[in-house]
Amino acid sequence: MLSKSQYVKGCQCPKALWFSLNRKDLTPPVDVTKQAIFNAGNQVGDWAKKYFPDGVEITVPFYKTDEGADATHAFVAAGNTVIFEATAIHTQDATHARIDILRKVPGTDTWDMIEVKGSTGVKDYHYDDMAFQYRVFTGAGFQINRCHMMLIDNKYERQGDVDPQQLFKLEDITALVLAKQSDVNDMIPSLHATLACTDEPQAKIGSRCFKPFDCDYIAHCWNGVPDYSIYNVLTGKKADEVVQSLGSYEVKRLPAHLIPKGTKGKDVQSYVSGQVEFNPDKIREFLATLQYPLYYLDYETIASAVPIFEGTRPFQTIPFQFSLHIEETPGAKLKHREFLHKERSDPRPAFIDALICLCGTDGTIIVYNQPFEKGVNEKLMLDYPQHAVAISAINARMIDLLVPFKNRWLYHPDQHSSASIKRVLPAHVLGLSYEGLNISNGQDASQKYLDFILNKTAPEKVHELWAGLEEYCGLDTFAMKALIDVLRGKIAV
Repeated sequence: MLSKSQYVKGCQCPKALWFSLNRKDLTPPVDVTKQAIFNAGNQVGDWAKKYFPDGVEITVPFYKTDEGADATHAFVAAGNTVIFEATAIHTQDATHARIDILRKVPGTDTWDMIEVKGSTGVKDYHYDDMAFQYRVFTGAGFQINRCHMMLIDNKYERQGDVDPQQLFKLEDITALVLAKQSDVNDMIPSLHATLACTDEPQAKIGSRCFKPFDCDYIAHCWNGVPDYSIYNVLTGKKADEVVQSLGSYEVKRLPAHLIPKGTKGKDVQSYVSGQVEFNPDKIREFLATLQYPLYYLDYETIASAVPIFEGTRPFQTIPFQFSLHIEETPGAKLKHREFLHKERSDPRPAFIDALICLCGTDGTIIVYNQPFEKGVNEKLMLDYPQHAVAISAINARMIDLLVPFKNRWLYHPDQHSSASIKRVLPAHVLGLSYEGLNISNGQDASQKYLDFILNKTAPEKVHELWAGLEEYCGLDTFAMKALIDVLRGKIAV
């Protein structure tokens, strides 16, 4: 019995489908990122049900497919017109699926299928989802009228309580679902055969391992691939073709005519030579723009599909924390200042007050990836116009430390074609990295703080959360100071 999730997994890679059934030992535990996706989906799903207040829900566990289908038929027979988690089983091949919302068309015996997504637009794989569901439900005897995606309307602004009628929008994708039916019919027998195999199926690794999702089995299947491979240099089908042609993933096997121009070419040159690449003139020009005192600044933010605070929109970036290391004069001892909102209220007013107070009025503010902090500030200026002049002045003093690394004015082979601070820092500063932190990336920080705001953090874990957030954000700004010192060292040699 092939489910929708199995179908989508098998479309990406039949080996992944086989592993999910026969090698459960290879399935990685749910990490913070994946749990965040689950949590967001559940939250959006709960609000979608409020859009249809007269709906009834199938509460049978998802793995009890027969019971779920029986419960669905019972609700239909009882005259219910909106059914959440409706379940169907195809009468011929036992493929099965649930649909988030099955809505009866008034005055007819037909139904609309509505699938809820926590995004603002339809993605390519959503069509595959719904195409499979349509086939199952029609094959189970349901007359399907239209197929809709229920999406987040990012134009909605929360005023008072969340209004589900304004939070969501429906998009009709029936035509594309129907157009995909032949593809679904062709794919299902192949996937059934995969599930029936006793031996692991053969499937080449490549770009498909990352689209539409990072596969759960990358660590297993890519075990023999170098950390820095052709897939770091080339992308998509081009990378697949080159690997197939060379019979190797090794960057050093790339012929000259296949090495990209620009930064990727510099990366390959550095990797092959094993030498650090740097441009002293450009580094000198960059450092000359710095004016003391220097403020090393970094933000942490949350963004929720369902607006949490008054006057905010879906997925609006809300800052809740910043770290600030201050270097008043060359070689002076660093001062550390920070802000972390530790209440379940809107953090922005207190964030703004602390930011304006601590950043002063003179000196360069150094950030890593300036469009992010600058963009957050610009939205704060719109929402809090009384502070627009002061925040605008902070933006005017910003300089982006990402620039010298993104432009490869300084590049180490261990960066593996990345200018992310997570790669740059350990490549250039021995013994300093994000490994071992309780919170080690922005996604973790955002999700764990969002859990706190939504009252999902156990009281005994709150102190641990504050310590983890302060350590992580503090390292971001300390890392910037360390990288500035690296740049200074390069031109001093």
